[in-house]
Parts: sequence; structure tokens; C-alpha cells
Amino acid sequence: MVVKLTIEVPELIARRLEALALASGKSVDDLAREGIDSLTASFKSRRAILKARRTAAKGAGADYTLADLRWLDGYAGQRIDELLLFEGTETEPSILSAIEQAIEQKLEARGRKEMTGVERMVLSVLALIREVDNGGYDQFFRNSSRQFAPVIVDDLIRIGCVQIADITQRALDALNVPELSPSAIEAAMDTESTERSRALKRCDTAFYETAGVYEHLLSYVKAHQNGIQV
Repeated sequence: MVVKLTIEVPELIARRLEALALASGKSVDDLAREGIDSLTASFKSRRAILKARRTAAKGAGADYTLADLRWLDGYAGQRIDELLLFEGTETEPSILSAIEQAIEQKLEARGRKEMTGVERMVLSVLALIREVDNGGYDQFFRNSSRQFAPVIVDDLIRIGCVQIADITQRALDALNVPELSPSAIEAAMDTESTERSRALKRCDTAFYETAGVYEHLLSYVKAHQNGIQV
């Protein structure tokens, strides 16, 4: 749906738009739309809208939502197909974070035995991204996220992140453990090792230089959304 919006601007701004349109090869209308979209979708604008809606909802004793603006504010009971409709107006991390919340709520209510293979993959890959981004592979192995260590490489390969899978395998090899169990990894990380620390830092650097994990994971979820049963 397209809504026609007519606004008046000072002559100087109109001339600037015309000059920019000529320089960029875009129309004045396109440039105006881009500017308005950038303003309304900026973090500052979104925060102001969110604050106003929360205040209004609290005063009315009701719930607030950003769905009509095609924005997410965490998981609010949507189906997976409904969450995927936010693609294009929300970032991959935001959509996947909401899906992760949906899965976690389901597991809390029904137990981890109800977790499907696709759900497990979402949790494992997002745990890896979150931990490595915050504190490197060292943090991934020290925190509860190490529960995913035995399956993380296969999960990365399955979603098409072969390069990240190779980096992660090198990090796992640096642990030098007889078996990839959470207890064995915990024991290994409790022992200081300069060689392991250096190897993990090299893996961290390689991970940070490689992009596309979120995109690959979201594409996999879209192709296997029936495997997420929330």
C-alpha cells in the first residue's frame, strides 16, 4: 500500500534535493523517500515511539505493539511465519533473536525433550555468535554454551557456513580433549594453557573477519520453518 504525502519545503532544500538527484542518478521522490525512511526508522525515532507506546499502554492497562510499523520488540507470541514477515523491515539478528525467545519459552513450558533438530540448531548457532562476539571462543567454551560444542560444527555446515565451521573446528581442536563433552571441555578450560589461548585468539580473529552467519541461519530457518514448533 502506498500513501501519497505532500509536504512543503524551503526553496533551498528543494534545490539541494534536485542537485543531489542529478549527482546520484536518483529522482527527487526517491531521495525524499529515503530521507523520510531513515528518519522514521532511526534508533532515536524508534526509541521515542517505543517509549510513548509503552507509556500509553501502561496508562490504559493494555499491551503495546510495534507490529503495525513492521518492527519487532522481542517475541510476543507470533507464529514463525509471522516473524519471518518482518524480513525487509527488521535485521536478521532481530528476527532470529525473537525466534530464539520463542523456542526458549516453549522449552521452559514443555521441557527440553520437546526440542526439534531445527530449534536446536538455532540455539546452538546463536549461542556461538553471541559468545564469540562478546568474549571469543574462550567464552563459548567456559559458559553453558559449551553444551553445543559437540554439534556446532555440523550445525554450521548444515546451514552453509563452511568457513565458520572450519574456524570453529580449529577452536575445538585447540582444546585437546579426548571427547567433546561439556564436562571434558569444562575441565580443559579450568587448566591454564598459553598455547590454547593463542590458538583461540587466532580463531577469534578469523571469526570476526567472516560475515554471513545470520543470513545463512535465517535462510535455513525460512526453508525449514516447519521444524520450529512454537
